[in-house]
Amino acid sequence: MYLATQKIFFLKKFIFYILLIILISKSCKKDDNSIKIRDVADQALADDTDLKNFLETHFYNYEDFEKSDGSKNIEIIIDSIFDENINKIPLINKVLQKNIPIESDNGPVNHVLYYLPVNEGIGERPSKVDSVYVSYEGSLLDGSVFDKSVTPIWFDLTGVVTGFREGVSEFKPGDFTVNIDNTVNYQNYGQGLIFIPSGLGYFAQSSSLIPEYSPLIFKMSLFTVKKTDHDGDGILTIDEYDKDNDGVPDDTDGDGILDYLDKD
Repeated sequence: MYLATQKIFFLKKFIFYILLIILISKSCKKDDNSIKIRDVADQALADDTDLKNFLETHFYNYEDFEKSDGSKNIEIIIDSIFDENINKIPLINKVLQKNIPIESDNGPVNHVLYYLPVNEGIGERPSKVDSVYVSYEGSLLDGSVFDKSVTPIWFDLTGVVTGFREGVSEFKPGDFTVNIDNTVNYQNYGQGLIFIPSGLGYFAQSSSLIPEYSPLIFKMSLFTVKKTDHDGDGILTIDEYDKDNDGVPDDTDGDGILDYLDKD
């Protein structure tokens, strides 16, 4: 009798744990299903609305640049059109734009990138696969800065977000003089602003400083450009990166190594 009672007790206990596991499993699945990636097209429209609103309600210190003789470096400052600034010319009246299609499950989705060449520069524009020597500041629409480098650094444009790559390629570098102490002075370099929808930035990815689906703003100065040959085969990367112009790096021999990284 005792053994039978114990058997029933353990059977009930076993059934309880099985039911508990099933409930936990269903709960987890429910939670997983509640976390959905936003539709690319819907987010592109939402980002464009937010960017246009920002551009319509903000200006940059264009008067400082208009008065300059080019002998001094001037920092780009963005401010709200409000109170004493109510008559300032909004950014929306000064920016240029380019349309960039991004592939999604439902086909390509157009994203609008806005950029403003405060100083265009004088050299040859970089291709989207070159290396660039830049200083920059990245911020969100609320003005919070998530990354910054006052001292110029090199960026390989194949390794940055699409919006930054596309934006930088619209600027020109400057020229430079080498001083007796081997320091370098840059003049006439490209300088400006890039306004990036999240689909050309980090989209659903987030970090401690960049929430998911955040449009980005970059202040940027382009000092010099270096043509790249990533695989060292004597052929410039630009000449083997995307020969069919479909927006996707080529892998001609299908070996899983992109042409611009493939030495054979």
